[in-house]
Amino acid sequence: MMMVEPLIQKGHENLVHHILLYQCSSNLNDSVLDYGHECYHPNMPDSFLTCETVIFAWAIGGEGFTYPPHVGLSIGTAADPQFVLMEVHYDNPSYTEGLIDNSGLRLIYTPVLRKYDAGVIEAGLWVSLFHNIPPGMPEFVSEGHCTLECLEEALGAERPAGIHVFAVLLHAHLAGRAIRMRHFHNGKEQKLLAYDDEFDFNFQEFQYLKEERTILPGDNLITECHYSTVDRIRMTWQTRQGHGQGVSIPFRAEGVQLRFGTWQCTVS
Repeated sequence: MMMVEPLIQKGHENLVHHILLYQCSSNLNDSVLDYGHECYHPNMPDSFLTCETVIFAWAIGGEGFTYPPHVGLSIGTAADPQFVLMEVHYDNPSYTEGLIDNSGLRLIYTPVLRKYDAGVIEAGLWVSLFHNIPPGMPEFVSEGHCTLECLEEALGAERPAGIHVFAVLLHAHLAGRAIRMRHFHNGKEQKLLAYDDEFDFNFQEFQYLKEERTILPGDNLITECHYSTVDRIRMTWQTRQGHGQGVSIPFRAEGVQLRFGTWQCTVS
């Protein structure tokens, strides 16, 4: 796959907040396929919970994503997912009823194989009820760590070349004001992997790196998320609906086959 384009229903540009595409377990079969379900709801089939590896993400205000000429997302081989799950997050603050949405993603592929296979790393503050922000705060900073022990284990199979990040998506909700993706190697901080010091909730676009950044086993990644709740009178809680989330998602590529990208920060 060489390109992904968002297909947002006309008039729903402010309703569709972000879309995630997950790789599903090989155990999934046609018997559970139907018209979809409300995510994380008791009626959602248990087998859908095996769809937990993000292979693509799009957020509000973003355009399509084009992989570099030497990188693509592998599809169609025995090792690739046979099923994917598309998860759409909506923002409906006015609680308008009766809305029907037909938004989605267009996947564009090529028969010409690319040198490297792409993947996604999620780094940042994942959804947790323990992440909350007091009201009236002009600035509140939270950090999400991919520790050296974590990357040592996660990237063990990529020795010695590591992975190579070529794009980053910084993602937050309404309380987000700035996001920084920090990179440490041998205990020393490197140049920022990506940053947005004027974060705009309505414009969340991929940042393509001018040069690919190598991430090695034993490195450390910190997603630094800055929030403001100065205009709020109640606690801001992080929920599945996105209140308070913060993530950075780097796209990566490994030395033998992969190239990557990133995202995330959350608290609305």
